[in-house]
Amino acid sequence: MIALTPLFFLGQQIREEDRNQEASNIVSVNNIKNLMEKAFAGIKDYTANIEWVNGDAHYRGRIRYKKANKILIEFEEPKDQIIVSNGNLLSIYIPALKVVVQQSLAESTESNLLTSQSEFGLRKLFDEYSFSFFDTSSLQPFRNTNAYHLKLTQKRPKVGFKTMDLWVSENGLILQSNGVSQNGIRVSLTFSNIKTNTEIPDYIFDFEIPADAQIIRNLLVPFSGE
Repeated sequence: MIALTPLFFLGQQIREEDRNQEASNIVSVNNIKNLMEKAFAGIKDYTANIEWVNGDAHYRGRIRYKKANKILIEFEEPKDQIIVSNGNLLSIYIPALKVVVQQSLAESTESNLLTSQSEFGLRKLFDEYSFSFFDTSSLQPFRNTNAYHLKLTQKRPKVGFKTMDLWVSENGLILQSNGVSQNGIRVSLTFSNIKTNTEIPDYIFDFEIPADAQIIRNLLVPFSGE
């Protein structure tokens, strides 16, 4: 019995280490939120392929984003349609109608056109929504990778999505955001082939209006989210 005593305590120690390891592997919602904050804080710019579903309308294209509030989306579907913001002015070019819709952006706010894909927009999500896991806290298969699936619920009723769900990568980037509008329209944004901090030049966000396009100004609701 005496000879077995060290083995007994060694076994106890191993089991205790296993329990500590299991505890350290438990992922909380706050772990994921911190991961997202860290990821977005380190992003100066990014490029990605984008799929945008708005009810029955489907869009595909390429997005380029640069802090702060510079966005360029060039669509393959609808062909040649463009959404661009230089930080002060948002322009939407619809070549089929030969129309450019322009909206001034407040200097103190950042467009939440793509709320979930900017550091400012991420803070708004944290402020306005309660976060929980959609079903499990474990990583789950998402397309060709693994991701966490989060559920977001509005803290206070207001304009916007009452509920959302996000797929978040292991390094804190949002791969997909989904929501249902107040009138029941399902909206989904999916990002793939994401590349960060590629030193995107500022000049690509300066949009030159085609000579044959009609300009419609300040038709949109302000994008500050107020």
